[in-house]
Amino acid sequence: MKTVQHLSLAAAATLSALASLSAHATDVVVYGRLNATFENVRVENGHSRNVVNDNASRIGFRGTEDLGGGKAVIFQIESRVRVDGSDSGTTLATRDSWVGLRTPQGTLRLGRTLGPIYYATYDHISMHNHDTGYSSDALLSSAILGNSNAAGGRMNNTIWYTSPKIADFTLEAAYALLDEAPVASGSKRTPHHLGLVTNYDRGPLHAAVSYASTQNTTDLDSAAPIRFNNDRAVTAGGSYNFGPLVVGALFERSKRSTLTEDLTRNYWRIALMAPVGAHEFHLNVGVAGDYSGTDDTAGKQYTLAYNYNLSKRSKVYAYYTKIDNDSARSTGGGGAYSFLGSPAGLDISSVALGIRHNF
Repeated sequence: MKTVQHLSLAAAATLSALASLSAHATDVVVYGRLNATFENVRVENGHSRNVVNDNASRIGFRGTEDLGGGKAVIFQIESRVRVDGSDSGTTLATRDSWVGLRTPQGTLRLGRTLGPIYYATYDHISMHNHDTGYSSDALLSSAILGNSNAAGGRMNNTIWYTSPKIADFTLEAAYALLDEAPVASGSKRTPHHLGLVTNYDRGPLHAAVSYASTQNTTDLDSAAPIRFNNDRAVTAGGSYNFGPLVVGALFERSKRSTLTEDLTRNYWRIALMAPVGAHEFHLNVGVAGDYSGTDDTAGKQYTLAYNYNLSKRSKVYAYYTKIDNDSARSTGGGGAYSFLGSPAGLDISSVALGIRHNF
């Protein structure tokens, strides 16, 4: 009897210890998205190509360790995966990956990201295919993403603070030490990015105003590195869910300053989604004007799309998208369209059928 009693006490002590450990354990969630299209891509000269294109498929791990008192350590490791047969960009942590601390005073993250401005405005209104693939936004200012040369346009070496929600407002600030070529010895012109966002969220309304500044990312002299540029963008945008229609819009005013030029540009985009049961009908239009003091540098982008939601996590969809460049503009010649090259004035269109599944 005593042996059994001792065993029972030992078991109880072990269970108590395990419960104590479990209370402080890290909760990890595995998530991801598989998203691919079959597309016919063509340019205005009649050249076309059929492709199976991956639309930013990914797998990720999110974790939280509750520290009590409203504090927690949080992390995310997200990696690009491809379902179109390409091995490009499949190494670990190629997408937003960071470690952070959440407190009642706000959340601080350190790592790699597209940044709060992109998520609050440009990505937010891209409702038809999550701003991915051939129909992704080709007109936004590169200052938003830190003129990033990293894979996927993400900024490394980023510190990102998000305030607690106060009267429906949230403030966000991000500062990134960018991965650019070394500057001349002794130079203080470190490539960096600053992003500031004010968000307002109440019911069906989301609105955001942001400011981005990306500096010292351009080498102005190949013989002796001289880096000075200040690429800035002010953006206002958001969306409103009317029920039978969701309307999204943004306006961007960007400016590029170097030792030899000072250019400004206006850009706006409108996105409409009409949900009818499991069906969604989408229209997305973006127009970028000429850079100040230049001609034929404007561009337009149009997308018509249809989604059919098979479930909360899966859909099939189709879209037609087109990028219409003025004669001196080459928007869309890179990224998903890289096989076409990037001559000025390139007009590109694509017809796509796709499947997406979230897990």
